[in-house]
Amino acid sequence: MPRIGKYPFFGKRFFRQARKLIGSCHFAHFWRLVMAIAALHGRRSLSRLREAIQDGEGRTRQAISHFLTHAEWDAPELLRQTAQDTLRQLGWRAGDTLYAILDDTQKRKRGKRMDAVCRLFLHAEKVYAKGHTIAGCALVYRGVVIPYAVRLWANKAFCAGPQKLSPGESPVKFRKLTELAADMVGEVSPPSPGNVIVLFDSYYLCPSVIRACEAKGFPFVGVAKKNRNFFPDGRPRETTIWLAVRGS
Repeated sequence: MPRIGKYPFFGKRFFRQARKLIGSCHFAHFWRLVMAIAALHGRRSLSRLREAIQDGEGRTRQAISHFLTHAEWDAPELLRQTAQDTLRQLGWRAGDTLYAILDDTQKRKRGKRMDAVCRLFLHAEKVYAKGHTIAGCALVYRGVVIPYAVRLWANKAFCAGPQKLSPGESPVKFRKLTELAADMVGEVSPPSPGNVIVLFDSYYLCPSVIRACEAKGFPFVGVAKKNRNFFPDGRPRETTIWLAVRGS
C-alpha cells in the first residue's frame, strides 16, 4: 500500500480554503485523510487510513477517530466553501446555469455500537440489515460533479433515547429525510447569482422540498410516482409519469 507522507504540491490550491477554515492544527489530519479516502479502494476503515498516512508521527486510530468525531471544526461549512471555491476555479460567472441534485444512499454497518444505526431495507442489495441512511446534495457545473452537503438521517428511536454528547453539543432532533433535503436546498448558494435548477426523484417531490425551492426562487425538476393522478388545464387525466417543472 502506498504511503502518504508529504503534502502534495498540487494540493496547495485545492486545500487553500480548508486551511483557513479549520486552522493549522487540524489541517495536518485533514489533508492526509482526504488524500487517503480519495486514493484507497474498497473499504476505507480507520486501520487502512492509518496505514496509508504513516509518516513517522505515529498517528493512531484513536487520534484519527477523535479528529473525525470530536474535533472542533465545522465540516459542513468547510464542504460548502470548498465547493464554492471549486466553482470559481472552473470559471463561474454570474448568470451561469448550475444544477443541484438531491438524493440519498444507504450504507450497511457492521459495528454494534454506532450512533443512528437502525434496521433498513437496503435497496441496492435487496436485503434487510443494519445501516445508515445518508442524504446528499451535489452540484453539477460544466459537467463536473461537486459534493456540496451531506446529512446523516437519525430515526425517532435514536433521537428519543439517550445520546452520548460532548460538552457543548446539543441532542439530535428527529427530522424527516425530506426535511433534511429541504434544508440543503436552502443552503445552496453559488459564488454570485446564477440559474440554479434543483433535480430530484419522486421521493423528494413533496411540499417541504417544493417550498424550499420556491423560497430560494429555484426552478426544480422532479419525477412523480406512476400511480398519481394530475389535472392539467382543469381536465382530469391519468398519467404514468410526470415531470414537474416549476419556475422555468
